[in-house]
Amino acid sequence: MTELARIEKHGSTWRVMVLRSLGTAADAAWVSIGGCRSQAVAVRLWLAVVALGGRE
Repeated sequence: MTELARIEKHGSTWRVMVLRSLGTAADAAWVSIGGCRSQAVAVRLWLAVVALGGRE
């Protein structure tokens, strides 16, 4: 299964990252869609992204 979203801690901030591709796998990049200091809020955002799956 390909990872489409991940959650990372950068200093005191939690960030939700999504994998965006521009056509080929070589052009793919992780992009931050938001972050905050609250882990609970970041996990909610991450769960929402995971629930959407591959839909755009």
